Amino acid sequence: MRSTNIKIIVRFFLMLVSATAINSCVEPYEFETETFEDMLVVEALITDEVKRQEIILSRTYRLEEEVPAAERNASVSITDDTGNEFTFFETVTPGVYASNMIFGLQPNRSYQLHIQTQDGRSYESDTAAFLPGAEIDELYAERTFLNGEDGVALMVDSESSSAASNFALYEYEETYKIVSPYTVRNTIEFEGNNWSIVPNTRNETVCYNTIPSNEIILSNTSSLSENNLKSFVVRFLTKDNPVLAHRYSILVKQYSLTPEAYSYYSTLKKISGSESVLSDNQPGFVNGNIYSQENEDDKVIGFFTLSATSTERIYFNYYDYFGFDESRPQFPESCMIFRPGENFDTPIGMIQGGTVRYYGLAGSPVEGELGDGPMRVIATECVDCTVYGTNEPPEFWIEE
Repeated sequence: MRSTNIKIIVRFFLMLVSATAINSCVEPYEFETETFEDMLVVEALITDEVKRQEIILSRTYRLEEEVPAAERNASVSITDDTGNEFTFFETVTPGVYASNMIFGLQPNRSYQLHIQTQDGRSYESDTAAFLPGAEIDELYAERTFLNGEDGVALMVDSESSSAASNFALYEYEETYKIVSPYTVRNTIEFEGNNWSIVPNTRNETVCYNTIPSNEIILSNTSSLSENNLKSFVVRFLTKDNPVLAHRYSILVKQYSLTPEAYSYYSTLKKISGSESVLSDNQPGFVNGNIYSQENEDDKVIGFFTLSATSTERIYFNYYDYFGFDESRPQFPESCMIFRPGENFDTPIGMIQGGTVRYYGLAGSPVEGELGDGPMRVIATECVDCTVYGTNEPPEFWIEE
């Protein structure tokens, strides 16, 4: 599971390094880059998992641009305090560097990151310690009220020794089953300007979608008498969230953090909200632990993070926590069958445009049905679940 926290960090710093124009407090904000500071962005979260470790390098980009520019052709390596060197190569994905060998962080070792960009600029991190982390003892779901909302909380319990880190960063990846509220047995097939009604053979009734987390989630047990975490909420889903409608799974990954790494991520979490970014008291640049070796004014975004990991996954169904008499949420929220136009031209044109699907020829009028055309249609998203996901179940997916 690749970290998405860097996206939050990059977007946050764009707000800080780019002067913005705000029309008024009444009109919508219109952000425009007036000044721009080009900075290296480093995503370097290295773990104790024995695998090809990955580091992502890019540059800051203007607010008008959609994606960051990859930092190509860099030399990247990590060294440890025993003299071992782990070199990285740029993969087929620009700016993504993978270790040449498979390795995982070792206990009681310290590590340092080294980067040289293609234009000859050198960057290094502070020497970073690797602290053991707590294991996730249990990941579980519980129906509860949170901030006045009824829903399901996904919570973590963990117990660890006093030697383990008190700080942790969490990511999750949620996967949910989608079932189309309507099924069409027949569909329209086009051949030139002609069309005909044929059996629908597409698998579009059951789909799956997977979404990674996009927030900074942190825990801190340093103020507790024991280094144990109880009922820590990683994710909360309100009962009307359609991802709960059928079967749901969440994979939670816990990363141990040093106090310095926790402080960095905690600061970002506090000031990366929209209210803080737009306030009169701008917080300024937040230093990480990666620096230019030639120019102290050459700033770097990111933190060289070393983590022990623990991962757990659970599954549950909607009726595991909600009653059969409770309204099940769905994708989309509402659907309506209607009969557009006075002849076949209108519905056929809508079907060709992809906004609706054929549902049947008009028969006897149905009470409350809109329109009086010769063909019944329904919004595409009401019958085709591939609008929301893929009809191929993930390899890890387990039904009851």
